[in-house]
Amino acid sequence: MAETLDDVYRNALGLSDESKERLIERLVEHLESRIDPALQRAHLEIVKKRRDELRAGHVRAVDGEEALEKARRLLQR
Repeated sequence: MAETLDDVYRNALGLSDESKERLIERLVEHLESRIDPALQRAHLEIVKKRRDELRAGHVRAVDGEEALEKARRLLQR
């Protein structure tokens, strides 16, 4: 009989923290291996462009929590 997602989740919760970390790493590696290489290249280009904009002082970094709070406020209007 095949395990359900809930079964797998409950079993994973019983693992040690180290084993949970290894499981997560393996799942992420599996998912990343399925990403279209063209999409990965496009994403990397955007990341490099933004990095260069930060280094050149064309934009400023914004704290992630601060940005999320501002977005929440705007969405509540």
